[in-house]
Amino acid sequence: MNFLRTRPYLLIFLLASILGFSFMGSRSLFEPDEGRYTNVALMIADTNEWISLHRHPDSLHFTKPPLTYWAIAASVKTFGFNTWAARLPVALAYIFSVLMIYQLGKVFAREKPWLPALIFATSPFPFFANNYISTDFILAACETLALLCFTQYAFLKKSKFWMDAMWAGFGLAFLAKGPPGLLPLLAIIVFLWKQKDLKSLFRPIGFLAFGIIGLAWYGVVIQRHPGLLDYFIGHEVVARVADKGMQRNPEWYGPLIVYLPVFLLGALPWLAIAGKNLYANLRPLSKHTPEQRFLWLWLLLPLIVFCLSRSRMLLYVLPLFTPFALLLGNALGNFELSTKKLVWLALLVISLLGLHGLLATYNNSKDPEIFARKLLVITKEKPREIIFVEDMARYGLHLYLGSKINKVSFKPQPKDISDSQFDMPLDQALEQKPGKRIFVFKRENEQYFKTALQEKGISPIFLGVIADKNEKTSQDRLIYTIPGEF
Repeated sequence: MNFLRTRPYLLIFLLASILGFSFMGSRSLFEPDEGRYTNVALMIADTNEWISLHRHPDSLHFTKPPLTYWAIAASVKTFGFNTWAARLPVALAYIFSVLMIYQLGKVFAREKPWLPALIFATSPFPFFANNYISTDFILAACETLALLCFTQYAFLKKSKFWMDAMWAGFGLAFLAKGPPGLLPLLAIIVFLWKQKDLKSLFRPIGFLAFGIIGLAWYGVVIQRHPGLLDYFIGHEVVARVADKGMQRNPEWYGPLIVYLPVFLLGALPWLAIAGKNLYANLRPLSKHTPEQRFLWLWLLLPLIVFCLSRSRMLLYVLPLFTPFALLLGNALGNFELSTKKLVWLALLVISLLGLHGLLATYNNSKDPEIFARKLLVITKEKPREIIFVEDMARYGLHLYLGSKINKVSFKPQPKDISDSQFDMPLDQALEQKPGKRIFVFKRENEQYFKTALQEKGISPIFLGVIADKNEKTSQDRLIYTIPGEF
């Protein structure tokens, strides 16, 4: 306890590092999301093309801005093509977020600034999210950085240049996930309006920093790829907010089944401890301190937007766990780390680490690392390209085999500028340069594949079958190649 009083920052850093780096490379990538993010990043690392994003040399992939892909690409180029390196940027974002929350605690939980950081670090939701490759923890770190800069001006009365730094932070957030990265501005605008200081937002240097950091890449790729602006606005903004066709819990009760459990269970046991005090703080906003009022605005205004949106997923609200942890820390102002509570905290950390280790043993039927080992038994050497024919592309194989992943259809399909269902038709794939290519498809498509090749005078060569004991026989993947490949 004395060490916590004298060196709280160091202790929080050590705890966050242990939790952030634990079992980081022990679990294979989860398909499809982790595999897809990693594949796009590896395309950058393979080609050194850092502007246009690709999932395959013939297919653009702009479903997310580049910051997360850049971070993963830089990591694997530095530390090697492995799972640990692929997950490193997200783990660092988690650790960085914890440290920034400690600094925010000096404003919003001044008696115990370490407490919100401790709550965030040991809450199940952010803890488990830090071992999952996505844009959301990178976004959370960027948003937290922007808000940390804002608090230096708004609450600590430091130079207005901190507002310029805030806009730079929002530029990073916009480069991480686009418009959702700007949602905390709603709270900032309302707060500054109530403080009669809205003009402090309009900073030429800040706008310039936001433009260079947050918008320059968009300008380049929109100029380079005609039609991309319509895709960004129509698919990545309008469709996600208003179109239920994306099938991401669009029902009216979607927030209740997606977001409510995250906040009720994702912050246990801290929410249970602070619940009574937190409820007592739900008094009219006029009776809150400015700090409390701002935290509630920071949490609730973006949450309302997420609830109104027709696309809802668990990780969308990850950035809101920063103000949530600060509110819990503020509500637990009388919390003391007695010997009994230190033992309880140690058990909590051990439990989290144990569950993390247990997750690494999970038998995932779509595990790309296991699939890669089974493929090598059949092919004897790493394929240059793996072509999935009318099948789910396992993009994680790019990490474990170094193979390009190509998703093809039997017949030509309309192709969008980004995120098309297929990279090309089978006929086009057959016309490309041969060399260590294999074709993967379900057993039910075997005859279609043979017929398509025979019509071109090609005799396919059967290499083997990858069976999955968790799936029906009809879901076995057949592995073929064609003459001249191996």
